[in-house]
Amino acid sequence: MRKLIFLTVLVLIVAVALVGCGSSGGGAAGPGDAARGKALYNKSTLGTKSAEGCVSCHKYDEKEGKAEKAPYTKGTATRAATRVPGMSAEDYIKESTTKPDAYIVEGFNKGDMYAKWSTELSAQEIADLVAYLLTEK
Repeated sequence: MRKLIFLTVLVLIVAVALVGCGSSGGGAAGPGDAARGKALYNKSTLGTKSAEGCVSCHKYDEKEGKAEKAPYTKGTATRAATRVPGMSAEDYIKESTTKPDAYIVEGFNKGDMYAKWSTELSAQEIADLVAYLLTEK
């Protein structure tokens, strides 16, 4: 009887732990969805801390004014493909989202971009943002 109770409790603990892995920041992401990514990108706040969203700093293109805080959204995929030699556009965009100071674009400064998206967004949300930005050529 004790073994049965112990095994039941153990199974419940493991199940709860596995469910928790799918939440913010951890867990495996499915394929990114560009439509969901675009919706996330255009939100005024994001993440568990309601930090300023992407569009708070990234202007779409020159028609919206000078890119003073961050690079333009338009053309992201094209630029990302050549930013770091040997790195794919997808990998560059993901790294720029999760580790924004790994590569600093000329004209911008270390620390300009919010650096906690990797813990405040789920792996799926990051995959969705990357999928959207890969459509911006």
